[in-house]
Amino acid sequence: MKRRIVGLLCMGLIVFFMVALSQVAWGAVTIKKTKDGKQIYYAKMGTLAPAGVGWAALIKDEVTPGILKVTNGQMVLDWYWGGTMGDDQDILSKMRNGHLQGGGFSGQGMVMACPEIALLELPFLFDSYDEVEYVYSKLRPRINKWFEKHGYHLVVLAEQDFDQIYSIKNPIKTPDDFRNSRILTWYGPLEEKTLKTLSASPLPIRVPEVAASIRTGVCDAFISPALWAVGTQMYTVMKYINPVHIRYSPAGGIVMLSTWNTFPKNLQDAIDNYTLSIEKEFRKKVRAGNEKCLKSMYKYGMQEVKMTPAEIDVLKKRLMPVWDEFAAKGYYSKAELAEVKKLLAEFRSKKKK
Repeated sequence: MKRRIVGLLCMGLIVFFMVALSQVAWGAVTIKKTKDGKQIYYAKMGTLAPAGVGWAALIKDEVTPGILKVTNGQMVLDWYWGGTMGDDQDILSKMRNGHLQGGGFSGQGMVMACPEIALLELPFLFDSYDEVEYVYSKLRPRINKWFEKHGYHLVVLAEQDFDQIYSIKNPIKTPDDFRNSRILTWYGPLEEKTLKTLSASPLPIRVPEVAASIRTGVCDAFISPALWAVGTQMYTVMKYINPVHIRYSPAGGIVMLSTWNTFPKNLQDAIDNYTLSIEKEFRKKVRAGNEKCLKSMYKYGMQEVKMTPAEIDVLKKRLMPVWDEFAAKGYYSKAELAEVKKLLAEFRSKKKK
């Protein structure tokens, strides 16, 4: 009897360690050695974005090969595109569980990983790309530290662009228009609060269900970048576009900090130096792609919803309290909000001169 118990215990321990070892192997970066002794690092990366669309296409065609080149072939990013690893929430969960080492994220995924990023997504914070780039030029090292605080390393700071308001039944530009539309929300608490403040009753929906919800009439409006509207063919269903800069949305590529710390310092420096050198041009290319998509949708027959400065001012005044509310909720500090406001005021005053 004792022998049987001991045998069962031994078998249990063997199974436990086999499972543990398999999890370590699955979670860690795969390292292979070449014949000349060079180590090659393979990292599994997931993203909701399809490989050929928008910033994901740039990641696939430019950033990934660029990293491979500057690391002399030592850093290989193995991407899982188009939501094969789930949406942003699923990918972050897989990263924390060790099933993935990193990913490419929408603005909402960036906030889920690093709540401080909500500061850059506040409604009507930015008026132009020049303002975005000025704030980035001042805060880029700080943004790195925000991600590190939450256990991630920001590899590349990209963007979705300014998002537009799309609708089927009614052109949306006033609080009454928001009230009379069924607007879906997938972008998290900040978008939901923004819509509620504008008198809407938002319907929370996970990203994979967005297209079906629009096509079946569950919802009749949403906020997104032009590339998404074209890539999902939602432009064939929607009737109106309000191109007002209601929200700027960053995007980006991140890896677990624990993964990043396994790379030799020379590889870390090579990757960071390379991505920092291309980020601004990367964002310009995303904007060019979105602009092309906007023009295509207008050409297709979608109607532009034109807002007067007075109408835009009404929305801005309604939404201004949201900025302080999310500081109070702890997404970012009041001091950080004040700093960004100061930077924007500084830039705008210089522009007037």
